[in-house]
Amino acid sequence: MLVHMPLTAAVAAMGAAMVGLVEHAHDSRTPAATAWVLCGGAAVVLCATMVLATSLRVWDLDRGLHRPLARTCVVVAVMCVGVGAARPAPLVLGLALVLLLGVPWGLAVAYRLSHEEESAAEEVSTVAEHQDDKRR
Repeated sequence: MLVHMPLTAAVAAMGAAMVGLVEHAHDSRTPAATAWVLCGGAAVVLCATMVLATSLRVWDLDRGLHRPLARTCVVVAVMCVGVGAARPAPLVLGLALVLLLGVPWGLAVAYRLSHEEESAAEEVSTVAEHQDDKRR
């Protein structure tokens, strides 16, 4: 699978665009090229990561996490492109991207934490049942 190539290219492009973002930090609007490369790169990273995730074995095992996470990544990618089109001030653009890229991460962490408590409760009840069976 060659999904790693656009993922790597997008990360490299975002790094290169950061130079322009810092260079124009005092401007009222981010230069068009910088905004498009940075925000488009973020969108490509989000989408390529989800395409790559479909090739993993856990994609089929934990669909309760991965399907909503994939949808969330697509929505956030569209929002990243929208931020790039709006071309706000460089500081606002940078903060918006940080917040947007945190949304899928926050969703995944919240899912894992909520299901970890459920699985821990199931494990405790299973252990208790097993101990009851040993006593009999």
